[in-house]
This record gives sequence, structure tokens and C-alpha cells, in this order.
Amino acid sequence: MYFKLSCVLVVLATTVCALDFHSDEAAECATKHWSEIRDIVNPKISMMDKILPKAGVERVRKLLDGKDELPKDPPPRSWLGEAADAIPEGLMSMFGKKIIEECVDEMKHK
Repeated sequence: MYFKLSCVLVVLATTVCALDFHSDEAAECATKHWSEIRDIVNPKISMMDKILPKAGVERVRKLLDGKDELPKDPPPRSWLGEAADAIPEGLMSMFGKKIIEECVDEMKHK
């Protein structure tokens, strides 16, 4: 119960300034920092059924095609968007959101 309540609070706190994971910039940053994102996400894949809602778990498993880790090479942009849709915004911080946010912010200030 405490974990679910914490997740709800995180979702509410982060929806104010949500990152558009479908944007060209976010896709470019995810591709650029793919190895870092893999390092963050791969250890969490085995726990995803405890972290994500059931529908999100099913979507992620489909995207991973039965594998227990992210692809070595950055996947197509459509795959990245589907992955972002499978994970509630409030939980994205656990999956490399900060890396993508900082990269997008850096792109905007060039």
C-alpha cells in the first residue's frame, strides 16, 4: 500500500513539467545515451512486475520480445515511444528520464 501511494504521489509531482518522450529531441537523446540507459534499466527488468502496472508489464515484455534486457543497439524511435507509453510518467525517473531531460535541455540551449 505504501509503495502504491508513493507512486501516486510521484506521478502527481512529475506531471507538471512532463517530458515529451515522443519528440525528436527525446528520441535523439535516448539514442545518444542508450548505453547509459541500458545500464540503469537492465537491472530493473527482473523487478518490473513489482514496479509497473500489469498493462505496462505486458507492453514491456512484448517490446523486449522475451528477452531479459534492452537491445544492445538503440531501437527505432517508434520502439522508444512505445516503451515510454508503457511506463507511467511518474516512474520514468527510475528508467533514465534524467539523462534524457538533461540532454534535451542542453539541446535547447545551444
